[in-house]
Amino acid sequence: MLASCAELVHSLPGRWRYRLRSATPIQWDQLQRELEAALQSSAWRWRLNRHCSTLLLEAKAADHDQQQEGWQTLVAALARSGATPPEPEVVQVKVQVVRDQPSCVKRWLLAPANLISFLMASGLLSLAAVLLLGGIVGLILPLAPGLPLLLLAFVLVETAFKLRRPFTTATAA
Repeated sequence: MLASCAELVHSLPGRWRYRLRSATPIQWDQLQRELEAALQSSAWRWRLNRHCSTLLLEAKAADHDQQQEGWQTLVAALARSGATPPEPEVVQVKVQVVRDQPSCVKRWLLAPANLISFLMASGLLSLAAVLLLGGIVGLILPLAPGLPLLLLAFVLVETAFKLRRPFTTATAA
């Protein structure tokens, strides 16, 4: 695909700058002759820079059809001058999993908070279990507050989970 030999670097209405790249050396004289023959001097101005490997292509009448015509002419001239598309760049990605390993001192300092959190969450879950049973009985009996007890049990379970969240780690997939 020779279109990858010419990379659009800059564009203005009616003016385009392309960077020319090729896996094999471009025959600049041949490319210049091909461009002179293909681009009419009345409709186009162009400048080939061999040192920077760029081509400045300018249409005297800015039109989208002329841009397409200039692009097709450039690709055809590159093909006739022996340009071959460069090999695609291989992107290497290194992935490193960084786990937060707390130090021994930090673990000793967090242990009492972890224990307190566990005990509070266990107490909240026990209270939620009692409220759940009371809520179920309250739904069966007339004039008993079943629904508020179930909602309170739900809030206590969520609070217990939030208390334990900082001390639990996600399992690695």
